[in-house]
Amino acid sequence: MRYSLLVFKCFLFYITCLGNGSVLAHISHPPQRVRRSEIIFLDAGHGGKDQGTASKEFHYEEKALTLTFAFSVQSYLKRMGYKPVLTRSSDTYTDLAKRVSLANQGKADVFVSIHCNYSSNTTAYGTEVYFYNGKKTTALRNRMSEFLGKDILAAMSKNGMLKSRGMKNANFVVIRDTLMPAVLVETGFLSNPRERAALLDTRYRMHLAKGIAEGIHNFLSGPNFQKGSTTHVRSRKTSVKFS
Repeated sequence: MRYSLLVFKCFLFYITCLGNGSVLAHISHPPQRVRRSEIIFLDAGHGGKDQGTASKEFHYEEKALTLTFAFSVQSYLKRMGYKPVLTRSSDTYTDLAKRVSLANQGKADVFVSIHCNYSSNTTAYGTEVYFYNGKKTTALRNRMSEFLGKDILAAMSKNGMLKSRGMKNANFVVIRDTLMPAVLVETGFLSNPRERAALLDTRYRMHLAKGIAEGIHNFLSGPNFQKGSTTHVRSRKTSVKFS
C-alpha cells in the first residue's frame, strides 16, 4: 500500500511539473529550417555511357562518385531550407547542352558542377574550382562566379579538404553558357594514390559535400548576391557550419 501511494504521489508531481513547464523545458527541439527561395542546380559530372575517369584496378568510376557527391550536397542544402535541383539523379547520360538548358530554363540562381580530377602526374593533388572569365558573359556574372567559387573553396578547407589549388579560369560549356553564377568543382585527383583513397572513403566525401553546401549557402547569404539582382550589396553576411 505504501509503495502504491508513493508511486501515485510521484505521478502527481510529474503532472504538476508538466503543467508549469519545468520538465518540458529540458526537451530540446530541432532548429526550424528557414525556407529559401534561391534555386540551386547541382550537376553531377558525366553519367551513363560517359564514365569520366575510371579504373578497374581500384574499382571506381568518376560518374558514380560525382553522383554520390551531388546527393550529399543536395541533402545538406535541404537541411538549410533549399530545394536544390539535380541535372541527373541516376546513371544516365545527359549532354552538356541539356545540362545548360535545364539550368537556364529552370531560372537557377547558381549552378555547381561536381567532378573528380585526373592527371598523368600522380603527385598532383588538391581541390580546384573553375569559373568562366571570358567575353561571352558579362563581367558582373563572371565576378559573381568567382565569388561563388571562393566561398566554396573556403568552406571546403574548413571541412577537411586536403589542399586548395585555388580558382582557375576555363572555357567549359557548363560554366560558360549558363546565365547564372556557375562553377565547376574538381574535388580531388583520382590519379593520386593518397587522394584517391580519400575520395573513395564515404566519410571524406561527406565532409567535402558539406563544404560545398556551406559555400553555396554562404555565397547566397553574403554581400555579393541577392536573388533577382546581383548588383545589390548586402550589409551583413551570415554563414552556416554543420557540427
